[in-house]
Amino acid sequence: MERNFLLRFRGTVRIRITGSFCERFLNLCAYHGIILWNLTPVEDGYEAFLSLNNFRKIRPLVKKSHIRVRVIQRRGVPFLLYRYRKRKALFVSVAVAAFLILFLSMFIWDIKINGNLSVTDEKIMDYLLNEGIHQGIWKSSVNYKELASDLRQHFQEMTWVSVKLQGTRLVIDLQENTDVALREEIDYSPSSLISNVDGTIVKIITRAGTPQVTEGDEIKKGDLLVSGRIDLVNDSSEVYDHQYVPADADIYVKTKITYREQIPLKQKIKVYTGKESSRHLLRFGSFHIGLPFFLTSYGEYDCIRTEKQLRLMENFYLPVFFSKMTVREYEVQEKICTKEQAKKQAQNNLDNFLKKFQEKGVQIFQNDVKIETTDSICIAQGTIYLIEKAGKRVDTEIEEEQKEGTPTE
Repeated sequence: MERNFLLRFRGTVRIRITGSFCERFLNLCAYHGIILWNLTPVEDGYEAFLSLNNFRKIRPLVKKSHIRVRVIQRRGVPFLLYRYRKRKALFVSVAVAAFLILFLSMFIWDIKINGNLSVTDEKIMDYLLNEGIHQGIWKSSVNYKELASDLRQHFQEMTWVSVKLQGTRLVIDLQENTDVALREEIDYSPSSLISNVDGTIVKIITRAGTPQVTEGDEIKKGDLLVSGRIDLVNDSSEVYDHQYVPADADIYVKTKITYREQIPLKQKIKVYTGKESSRHLLRFGSFHIGLPFFLTSYGEYDCIRTEKQLRLMENFYLPVFFSKMTVREYEVQEKICTKEQAKKQAQNNLDNFLKKFQEKGVQIFQNDVKIETTDSICIAQGTIYLIEKAGKRVDTEIEEEQKEGTPTE
């Protein structure tokens, strides 16, 4: 692939070799290091390809072997430029396009987030927007290391964040508070584990560091769980030095959440009529070509928008978007549910709610949610007790050791 691109860029020539001493010419080319490829016998000689540079070198070999060489095909950029040499507007347009692409490559035009489970893309994007990071920002104005640290501090669920730039795309890779996250994080600097939840310690297994809590302790967000500082003591149980390590532990905490949902027995639902209309749009940043709205006679309708961003390569995005907007008409109808149907719907919603926790590796310790119905409403409410893994990594403050002979205050 790369070789073909270079040949096209430098130019290639397809020639026809005729005469009585064609084989001698081929031997001379091989002797002088002139490469021919796709050599094909024809009725009166041979046809072959060679580069434009080598074509300029074969004149003395042609005279020496007493043959004739005729060019039957030309390929590549040099011939293309020569063909359109008088079309100045074309070269000006190409130069302007190249300048625009180079200029646009200095900005961030796409933000991709990987690894988030409980924290939605919308929450992260809202935080980035509040911090002044959005599509169209200069690459040089973003401090990637500082941004990763700010994300860890703002979102307690995140235990590891990496921010990097790929082309015109800002890529944020993160890991949340799961077993895999704490086990796979690579951090060789001294660090401690603090709590990111409120609850009661159920179990703690410390592999590195000094535990600050025990089973049964009540903890709050921000409490120190495992310190990255280890006290070194002598035979007299006196601390003579400190060792700083990356804390490593499995800490399981029992937490509780309040659940409440109301389902009315009389519900209004959408029933689509099947009527719809669509329109295609082209967007440059915030500028639209085409109407960004519909003049429709529909009384009630949903507007569905799909958008695709233009990119030159995998990570080279441009501020050009192709959009399709579809309007679907619907009618609002009233539906009356029975108490059994409402209870079943409330139970399904509760099961789906609990399933999301289980997918994250959180254990359901106790479920005290009760479902009750009246003549007009079904209410599901109560407390859910969970056992989840806690721990957020923070840097350990290293204390300067007091030098011998230095007076104390």
